[in-house]
Amino acid sequence: MSTEQSLRHRLAQELRLRIRQGELAPGDKLPSEPELAQDRAVSRSSMRAAITILEEEGFVRRRHGSGTYVTHRPALPNDLSRNFGVSSLIASTGLEPGTVEETCEVVAAPPAVAAALEVPEGAEVISLCRVRTADGRRVADTTDWCRCGHLEPDELGAIGDGSVYAVLAARGLIVHHGVATLTPGNADAETAERLQVATGALLLTIEQLDTTAEGVPVLFSHEHHLADAFSFTVVRHGPGIAAQEPS
Repeated sequence: MSTEQSLRHRLAQELRLRIRQGELAPGDKLPSEPELAQDRAVSRSSMRAAITILEEEGFVRRRHGSGTYVTHRPALPNDLSRNFGVSSLIASTGLEPGTVEETCEVVAAPPAVAAALEVPEGAEVISLCRVRTADGRRVADTTDWCRCGHLEPDELGAIGDGSVYAVLAARGLIVHHGVATLTPGNADAETAERLQVATGALLLTIEQLDTTAEGVPVLFSHEHHLADAFSFTVVRHGPGIAAQEPS
Protein backbone atom coordinates (compact mmCIF):
# COMPACT_ATOMS: atom_id res chain seq x y z
CA MET A 1 0.00 0.00 0.00
CA SER A 2 1.45 3.39 -1.02
CA THR A 3 1.89 6.34 1.35
CA GLU A 4 -1.03 8.13 -0.30
CA GLN A 5 -3.26 5.05 0.06
CA SER A 6 -2.25 4.67 3.70
CA LEU A 7 -3.03 8.33 4.39
CA ARG A 8 -6.52 8.25 2.90
CA HIS A 9 -7.36 5.09 4.83
CA ARG A 10 -6.09 6.66 8.08
CA LEU A 11 -8.16 9.77 7.44
CA ALA A 12 -11.22 7.63 6.64
CA GLN A 13 -10.72 5.68 9.88
CA GLU A 14 -10.57 8.90 11.91
CA LEU A 15 -13.84 10.12 10.44
CA ARG A 16 -15.39 6.66 10.80
CA LEU A 17 -14.57 6.65 14.53
CA ARG A 18 -16.04 10.13 14.98
CA ILE A 19 -19.27 8.88 13.42
CA ARG A 20 -19.41 5.68 15.48
CA GLN A 21 -18.66 7.51 18.71
CA GLY A 22 -21.48 9.98 18.05
CA GLU A 23 -19.32 13.06 17.56
CA LEU A 24 -20.81 13.25 14.07
CA ALA A 25 -24.45 12.21 14.36
CA PRO A 26 -26.82 10.94 11.63
CA GLY A 27 -27.98 13.88 9.54
CA ASP A 28 -25.01 16.07 10.48
CA LYS A 29 -23.28 17.90 7.66
CA LEU A 30 -19.55 17.31 7.47
CA PRO A 31 -17.23 20.32 7.39
CA SER A 32 -16.11 21.13 3.86
CA GLU A 33 -13.21 19.24 2.33
CA PRO A 34 -10.90 22.30 2.56
CA GLU A 35 -11.78 22.72 6.25
CA LEU A 36 -11.19 19.06 7.04
CA ALA A 37 -7.94 19.05 5.05
CA GLN A 38 -6.68 22.19 6.79
CA ASP A 39 -7.59 20.79 10.21
CA ARG A 40 -5.54 17.64 9.54
CA ALA A 41 -2.79 19.44 7.59
CA VAL A 42 -3.25 17.21 4.55
CA SER A 43 -4.04 17.83 0.91
CA ARG A 44 -7.60 18.34 -0.21
CA SER A 45 -7.25 15.39 -2.63
CA SER A 46 -6.30 13.05 0.25
CA MET A 47 -9.31 14.18 2.28
CA ARG A 48 -11.58 13.81 -0.75
CA ALA A 49 -10.32 10.25 -1.23
CA ALA A 50 -11.01 9.47 2.46
CA ILE A 51 -14.56 10.78 2.19
CA THR A 52 -15.07 8.71 -0.96
CA ILE A 53 -14.15 5.60 1.05
CA LEU A 54 -16.78 6.46 3.66
CA GLU A 55 -19.34 7.12 0.94
CA GLU A 56 -18.68 3.70 -0.59
CA GLU A 57 -19.11 2.13 2.86
CA GLY A 58 -22.42 3.94 3.37
CA PHE A 59 -21.33 6.15 6.28
CA VAL A 60 -21.91 9.41 4.40
CA ARG A 61 -23.86 10.64 1.37
CA ARG A 62 -22.96 13.55 -0.89
CA ARG A 63 -25.81 15.88 -1.90
CA HIS A 64 -25.09 17.92 -5.01
CA GLY A 65 -24.89 21.61 -4.23
CA SER A 66 -25.42 21.03 -0.52
CA GLY A 67 -22.55 19.07 0.99
CA THR A 68 -21.76 15.71 2.58
CA TYR A 69 -23.97 14.30 5.34
CA VAL A 70 -23.69 11.45 7.84
CA THR A 71 -26.17 8.68 7.05
CA HIS A 72 -28.49 7.17 9.62
CA ARG A 73 -26.73 3.82 9.36
CA PRO A 74 -23.86 2.48 7.28
CA ALA A 75 -24.60 -0.10 4.64
CA LEU A 76 -22.83 -3.44 4.95
CA PRO A 77 -20.95 -4.10 1.69
CA ASN A 78 -21.94 -7.64 0.64
CA ASP A 79 -19.81 -8.81 -2.28
CA LEU A 80 -21.96 -11.59 -3.71
CA SER A 81 -19.06 -12.99 -5.71
CA ARG A 82 -17.35 -14.06 -2.47
CA ASN A 83 -18.53 -16.94 -0.32
CA PHE A 84 -18.27 -16.15 3.39
CA GLY A 85 -20.49 -16.10 6.45
CA VAL A 86 -22.66 -13.24 7.69
CA SER A 87 -20.56 -12.78 10.83
CA SER A 88 -17.38 -12.42 8.77
CA LEU A 89 -19.11 -9.88 6.54
CA ILE A 90 -20.23 -7.80 9.52
CA ALA A 91 -16.88 -8.01 11.30
CA SER A 92 -15.03 -6.96 8.12
CA THR A 93 -16.74 -3.56 8.33
CA GLY A 94 -15.66 -3.00 11.92
CA LEU A 95 -19.13 -3.61 13.34
CA GLU A 96 -19.79 -6.12 16.12
CA PRO A 97 -21.55 -9.28 14.87
CA GLY A 98 -24.12 -10.86 17.14
CA THR A 99 -26.91 -13.43 17.24
CA VAL A 100 -30.36 -13.39 18.83
CA GLU A 101 -33.38 -15.72 18.73
CA GLU A 102 -31.23 -18.75 18.00
CA THR A 103 -32.84 -22.19 17.78
CA CYS A 104 -31.25 -25.47 16.76
CA GLU A 105 -33.24 -28.65 16.35
CA VAL A 106 -33.62 -31.87 14.39
CA VAL A 107 -36.49 -31.53 11.92
CA ALA A 108 -38.05 -33.43 9.05
CA ALA A 109 -36.51 -32.19 5.81
CA PRO A 110 -38.95 -30.10 3.73
CA PRO A 111 -38.98 -30.94 0.01
CA ALA A 112 -36.57 -28.17 -1.06
CA VAL A 113 -34.10 -28.99 1.72
CA ALA A 114 -34.27 -32.72 1.02
CA ALA A 115 -33.61 -32.18 -2.69
CA ALA A 116 -30.67 -29.85 -1.99
CA LEU A 117 -29.01 -32.10 0.59
CA GLU A 118 -29.84 -35.25 -1.40
CA VAL A 119 -31.75 -36.99 1.39
CA PRO A 120 -35.27 -38.47 1.34
CA GLU A 121 -38.08 -36.01 1.93
CA GLY A 122 -38.97 -36.07 5.63
CA ALA A 123 -35.55 -37.45 6.64
CA GLU A 124 -34.05 -35.97 9.80
CA VAL A 125 -31.80 -32.95 9.24
CA ILE A 126 -30.42 -30.32 11.60
CA SER A 127 -31.93 -26.85 11.36
CA LEU A 128 -30.20 -23.76 12.80
CA CYS A 129 -32.24 -20.52 12.84
CA ARG A 130 -30.59 -17.25 13.82
CA VAL A 131 -31.24 -13.52 13.60
CA ARG A 132 -27.92 -11.82 12.87
CA THR A 133 -27.10 -8.39 14.25
CA ALA A 134 -24.56 -5.66 13.43
CA ASP A 135 -23.79 -3.45 16.43
CA GLY A 136 -27.10 -4.62 17.88
CA ARG A 137 -29.20 -3.89 14.80
CA ARG A 138 -31.05 -6.89 13.31
CA VAL A 139 -29.93 -7.18 9.70
CA ALA A 140 -30.50 -10.79 8.57
CA ASP A 141 -32.75 -13.72 9.44
CA THR A 142 -30.97 -16.94 8.50
CA THR A 143 -31.73 -20.67 8.52
CA ASP A 144 -29.10 -23.34 7.80
CA TRP A 145 -29.75 -27.04 7.27
CA CYS A 146 -27.23 -29.88 7.20
CA ARG A 147 -27.33 -33.67 7.32
CA CYS A 148 -27.42 -35.32 10.73
CA GLY A 149 -24.59 -37.59 9.65
CA HIS A 150 -22.34 -34.62 8.98
CA LEU A 151 -22.82 -32.70 12.24
CA GLU A 152 -24.40 -33.20 15.65
CA PRO A 153 -27.16 -30.89 16.94
CA ASP A 154 -25.09 -29.82 19.96
CA GLU A 155 -22.27 -28.69 17.65
CA LEU A 156 -24.56 -26.24 15.91
CA GLY A 157 -26.49 -25.40 19.06
CA ALA A 158 -23.34 -24.00 20.64
CA ILE A 159 -22.25 -22.00 17.62
CA GLY A 160 -23.60 -18.60 18.74
CA ASP A 161 -22.57 -16.04 16.14
CA GLY A 162 -19.82 -18.31 14.82
CA SER A 163 -19.46 -19.80 11.35
CA VAL A 164 -21.11 -23.02 10.23
CA TYR A 165 -18.31 -23.26 7.67
CA ALA A 166 -15.78 -23.49 10.49
CA VAL A 167 -17.74 -26.25 12.23
CA LEU A 168 -17.96 -28.22 8.99
CA ALA A 169 -14.25 -27.71 8.34
CA ALA A 170 -13.44 -29.12 11.79
CA ARG A 171 -15.24 -32.27 10.67
CA GLY A 172 -13.17 -32.39 7.47
CA LEU A 173 -16.02 -31.08 5.32
CA ILE A 174 -14.40 -28.16 3.53
CA VAL A 175 -16.81 -26.05 1.49
CA HIS A 176 -15.39 -25.65 -2.01
CA HIS A 177 -18.09 -23.46 -3.50
CA GLY A 178 -21.69 -22.39 -3.15
CA VAL A 179 -24.44 -21.77 -5.70
CA ALA A 180 -26.85 -19.03 -4.71
CA THR A 181 -30.25 -17.86 -5.94
CA LEU A 182 -31.16 -14.24 -5.17
CA THR A 183 -34.76 -13.08 -4.95
CA PRO A 184 -35.97 -9.57 -4.02
CA GLY A 185 -39.12 -9.42 -1.98
CA ASN A 186 -40.93 -8.09 1.07
CA ALA A 187 -40.97 -9.21 4.68
CA ASP A 188 -43.99 -11.23 5.73
CA ALA A 189 -45.38 -10.75 9.23
CA GLU A 190 -43.21 -13.45 10.83
CA THR A 191 -39.95 -12.29 9.25
CA ALA A 192 -40.77 -8.64 9.98
CA GLU A 193 -41.29 -9.48 13.64
CA ARG A 194 -37.97 -11.34 13.86
CA LEU A 195 -36.11 -8.48 12.18
CA GLN A 196 -38.12 -5.82 14.06
CA VAL A 197 -39.14 -3.99 10.91
CA ALA A 198 -42.46 -3.14 9.31
CA THR A 199 -44.30 -5.83 7.40
CA GLY A 200 -43.47 -5.34 3.74
CA ALA A 201 -39.93 -4.08 4.36
CA LEU A 202 -37.65 -4.70 1.39
CA LEU A 203 -35.54 -7.87 1.57
CA LEU A 204 -33.06 -9.73 -0.55
CA THR A 205 -33.51 -13.46 -0.01
CA ILE A 206 -30.44 -15.59 -0.70
CA GLU A 207 -30.90 -19.36 -1.03
CA GLN A 208 -27.59 -21.20 -1.27
CA LEU A 209 -26.27 -24.73 -1.51
CA ASP A 210 -22.65 -25.31 -0.43
CA THR A 211 -20.72 -28.38 -1.56
CA THR A 212 -17.29 -29.92 -1.12
CA ALA A 213 -14.74 -30.27 -3.91
CA GLU A 214 -16.06 -33.83 -4.37
CA GLY A 215 -19.57 -32.49 -4.98
CA VAL A 216 -21.02 -33.56 -1.62
CA PRO A 217 -23.79 -31.15 -0.49
CA VAL A 218 -23.09 -30.16 3.12
CA LEU A 219 -25.08 -26.99 3.80
CA PHE A 220 -28.31 -25.48 2.51
CA SER A 221 -29.07 -21.93 3.62
CA HIS A 222 -32.01 -19.55 3.42
CA GLU A 223 -31.22 -15.94 4.37
CA HIS A 224 -33.40 -12.83 4.46
CA HIS A 225 -31.16 -9.73 4.30
CA LEU A 226 -32.60 -6.27 5.00
CA ALA A 227 -32.17 -4.42 1.72
CA ASP A 228 -31.42 -1.07 3.40
CA ALA A 229 -28.77 -2.60 5.66
CA PHE A 230 -26.56 -3.91 2.85
CA SER A 231 -25.06 -2.69 -0.39
CA PHE A 232 -24.90 -5.67 -2.74
CA THR A 233 -22.21 -6.02 -5.42
CA VAL A 234 -21.15 -8.80 -7.75
CA VAL A 235 -18.26 -9.12 -10.19
CA ARG A 236 -19.43 -9.91 -13.74
CA HIS A 237 -16.74 -11.15 -16.12
CA GLY A 238 -16.62 -10.95 -19.90
CA PRO A 239 -17.98 -10.95 -22.45
CA GLY A 240 -14.41 -10.93 -23.78
CA ILE A 241 -13.72 -12.99 -26.89
CA ALA A 242 -17.22 -14.46 -26.98
CA ALA A 243 -18.63 -11.01 -27.76
CA GLN A 244 -16.56 -10.87 -30.97
CA GLU A 245 -17.78 -14.22 -32.28
CA PRO A 246 -20.68 -14.25 -34.76
CA SER A 247 -23.99 -15.31 -33.27
